[in-house]
Amino acid sequence: MLNFFLYFSHLFIHKHKNNNMKQFLLMVSIVLISGLAVAQQDVQYTNFMFSKFNFNPGFAGMGDGICVNGLARQQWMGYKGTDGEGGAPSTYYFAAQSPVKVLLGGIGVVVTKDAIGFENNTSVRLAYSFHLNIGSGKLGIGLQAGFLNKQIDFTKFRPTDDSDPLLQGGNESAMGFDMAFGAVYKTDKYYAGVSFTQMQNIWNAEAEFASGNDNLANPDYINHTFITGGYFYQLSMMPTITLNPNVLVKIAGTSSAQFDLNMLAWYNKQVYAGVTYRATDAVSVLAGYKVVNGALKGLMGGLSYDITTSKMSSGTSGSFEIFLKYCFKIEIPAKKEKHGTVLYL
Repeated sequence: MLNFFLYFSHLFIHKHKNNNMKQFLLMVSIVLISGLAVAQQDVQYTNFMFSKFNFNPGFAGMGDGICVNGLARQQWMGYKGTDGEGGAPSTYYFAAQSPVKVLLGGIGVVVTKDAIGFENNTSVRLAYSFHLNIGSGKLGIGLQAGFLNKQIDFTKFRPTDDSDPLLQGGNESAMGFDMAFGAVYKTDKYYAGVSFTQMQNIWNAEAEFASGNDNLANPDYINHTFITGGYFYQLSMMPTITLNPNVLVKIAGTSSAQFDLNMLAWYNKQVYAGVTYRATDAVSVLAGYKVVNGALKGLMGGLSYDITTSKMSSGTSGSFEIFLKYCFKIEIPAKKEKHGTVLYL
């Protein structure tokens, strides 16, 4: 597959006449090849192209106005553990961001809640991005800081020895500091960004649960690297159709990388449908709608369904994801200048 992709990239890039398109395709090719060359790991969102601010603070305020969006994901629907109960991963995400001229950039807030089995993780993060106009686009350099809270319900454990004193507690939790850095360059035609999350080792030897169980008190939260890019290409033969390829590469620490390769087709920049391939994990279908006129202009919604291709496919019915996004501007009327009456004597 790697040889095929190298050949396809070489052929397509050299035949394309648009220099910007060549540069973008070259960047995406390098990213994809690095993902194909190593083993993969799971990624958080199928609709990553609509929630880029979640993993890259450089996107804070990069839009034309205030943007608020939320996302819900239910992974591996129908999954049941060995005890016959559920416990499949679920994720909820909320974010708000806005450009702020006086700050020469944008600000934002992200709230995320993950649950899997007897474990719950909640994070709240604030972000600032400095914006700089370069060429036909804008560069955003962002910093994000906040906290992570980890909670474990020990009452849901099913130990072989019910008298184990380490598993007699109720809900235990620990909290730590989180930090992220990201940069993005965005034009009307394409975007490309890189970010580093969980930059600090927020869990340390002193952050122990009351139970005293070191294995549960010190989860392995390591830094992550995200590389993302996307391009909008309007078909000359069918001007109502715009193709929008997107790619996301995620690398956890020094471990292997995983990539998501996505293709969306937009009709009149209003309705879209597409597919995503997540290596060794799933093939996804996506669809959505954006309001471009009227009182609800800027409102957008979409959903996706993941068809699991990994070994988990036999025990689940796939994964479902839905999101809503609303972007709007607050128009401040210009002050009218007052002129005094001139009196001639």
